[in-house]
Amino acid sequence: MQGVLVTGSGKRLGAAIATHLGAKGWHVFVHYNHSREEAEATAAAITAAGGQASAIGADLADMEAVGTLISRCEAICPLGLLINNASTFEYDTAATTSAAKLDHNMRVNLYAPALLAQGFQAAVRARGGEGVIINMIDNKVFALNPDYFSYTLAKVALQGMTQMLAMAFAPHIRVAGIAPGITLISGLQTEAEFQRTHRNNPLGRGCTPEQILNAVDFILASPAYHGQTMVIDAGQVLQRLPRDIVFIDKAAHQQA
Repeated sequence: MQGVLVTGSGKRLGAAIATHLGAKGWHVFVHYNHSREEAEATAAAITAAGGQASAIGADLADMEAVGTLISRCEAICPLGLLINNASTFEYDTAATTSAAKLDHNMRVNLYAPALLAQGFQAAVRARGGEGVIINMIDNKVFALNPDYFSYTLAKVALQGMTQMLAMAFAPHIRVAGIAPGITLISGLQTEAEFQRTHRNNPLGRGCTPEQILNAVDFILASPAYHGQTMVIDAGQVLQRLPRDIVFIDKAAHQQA
């Protein structure tokens, strides 16, 4: 059995990915920072369903903690898959950001994935094996707008890193990305607001967790898929929106 580390997998999309992979025979390392109870519950559910899982905590803003996370997993089960899913997502703009906000976003959304990828590659190659890295990016990287400034900067860099790692780690480590559009209720959105934004795209329907799980399966089942990022947003990037879709929806309905 091989292990998979899914960062930020105690709840929401990460928990869905962890549960899905647990059902497929992976030993899942359910990573958490503040969501220990949720991560332990996710791991327990995987185990109850006949799989294997371990909840494992680490603050991804702490580079010392990041530096030991791969080895802590490897001490339990050899890793064959790393999914960099965790991210920090707080609103700022180019006018309101600060060195502290930039640093925190870069640590969690870029530095941690980079160092985890480095440690994963070293561990896999030390065994003479092969592995896969999947980075969760964001569709807005492919149609930029200035909202969530620090977060977006980090995700743009993560997209670039995905391609660079694919070049550096081939042929033994495959690297790919998934860039979803709006998938789950975010922040203070109401259900009605979420449904409107979810449908505000050329197809009138948005990304779902199930589609992301399908994307993970496709990447794992496609040995020639490498260095690319799969955008799942019903073509929303083609609209080239000037602001985040949440704010466009709010403005439209305040005027109505």
